[in-house]
Amino acid sequence: MEPQEERETQVAAWLKKIFGDHPIPQYEVNPRTTEILHHLSERNRVRDRDVYLVIEDLKQKASEYKSEGATFSQRHGCFSVSSVLSSTIRETGKIKATDYTFEEKIGVLFRLNAESISCSSEN
Repeated sequence: MEPQEERETQVAAWLKKIFGDHPIPQYEVNPRTTEILHHLSERNRVRDRDVYLVIEDLKQKASEYKSEGATFSQRHGCFSVSSVLSSTIRETGKIKATDYTFEEKIGVLFRLNAESISCSSEN
């Protein structure tokens, strides 16, 4: 394929991925629009990769914090983050963080804070 045709194919595939089941808006297919959309698709791909790396880093940190929290809990007899999260999952039926509304996430934070305060006042 020629570079222009290859870019048009890449742009079409990217737009299909972005819009999913929704129809792709009509646009004039010419070298200029193809170049602009190709540039956007490349920037989007790089951003997606960067976001993926940040998410993986946060998952790793969360795992480390959970482990440290369990160790702290065993040493000091306080709450564990996993118990708060488990009770939240039982109450809401939601597992992934993206399933929670902003208000539910704040509620979990308040619950964690309240339990940490009660734990520190006991010791």
